[in-house]
Amino acid sequence: MDWDHLRIFLAVARAGTVVEAARLCRLDHSTVSRRLAALEQDLDTILFERAGRRLRITEAGNKLRRLSEKLESMMLSELGNIQDEQGRRAGTVRIGAPEGYGVAYLAPRIGAISETYPEISLELIALPRNFSLAEREVDIAVTLDRPSSGDLTVRRLCQYRLQLYGTEAYFDRYGRPRSAKELPAHRLCGYIDELLHSSELDYMDMLVSNLRMELRCTSIVAQLNMVHAGHFIGILPDFMARSCKENRLIPILPDKALTRTYWLAVHRDLRHVERVRLICAELIDMARKGRALFLGDG
Repeated sequence: MDWDHLRIFLAVARAGTVVEAARLCRLDHSTVSRRLAALEQDLDTILFERAGRRLRITEAGNKLRRLSEKLESMMLSELGNIQDEQGRRAGTVRIGAPEGYGVAYLAPRIGAISETYPEISLELIALPRNFSLAEREVDIAVTLDRPSSGDLTVRRLCQYRLQLYGTEAYFDRYGRPRSAKELPAHRLCGYIDELLHSSELDYMDMLVSNLRMELRCTSIVAQLNMVHAGHFIGILPDFMARSCKENRLIPILPDKALTRTYWLAVHRDLRHVERVRLICAELIDMARKGRALFLGDG
């Protein structure tokens, strides 16, 4: 059986559409459709059923997907071993991270890692979403929830502190809350509850139950900018709030500060691949050195 057919089949199974799979494989969508049809003909079975614009995988397709993912894992692991034996580090490492960590902390520092290992091509995806290591969306995932399923190697990266912040401009307009009981009278920004990608971000009710948000959005960077502009107060990670040099953000109600954890996860078949191991070590060392900043002490 042609591995290239299986590779394309996996892309379709993961993407759900031929067009998206073609984009991921950097192929024309007609080529993907043709390869998929050839695979179904070779196996004499239907792997997908059409459901509007999307494809619904069949029971036979799911069996083939499990087999193909096992083959993929074995190939990636063995190829990594071969490269390591030859002392090769060259290749791409893609890091998926929550927006706050990825944009405000890692992005300004990732250049130093790139300079240390110029032979490794780094990719950073910093978005308010979860990433699938099993589906090869990323090689290294930084998460807010500790992964509890999948064939993964997981370790705690660091803890970080969050608290309410505002600006002098906001306090001049609306006053400064002196207790949590006063918060309902203030303009707060926060997340859209039904679009949270992690339960660890559902923290507003820990301040006051049924607290009303004047404005909600999915982005912690957007929330930072809203607070920084002086129109709202909101809960922000200390390491992000302290990055604002002008119009300094001022912590409110420090007794209500929260602590959350970032986790580092890698698929087991990549944990010994040299370039992945090196980048993980850099991220761990960077978090260790930044401990005071993450906990609001630096």
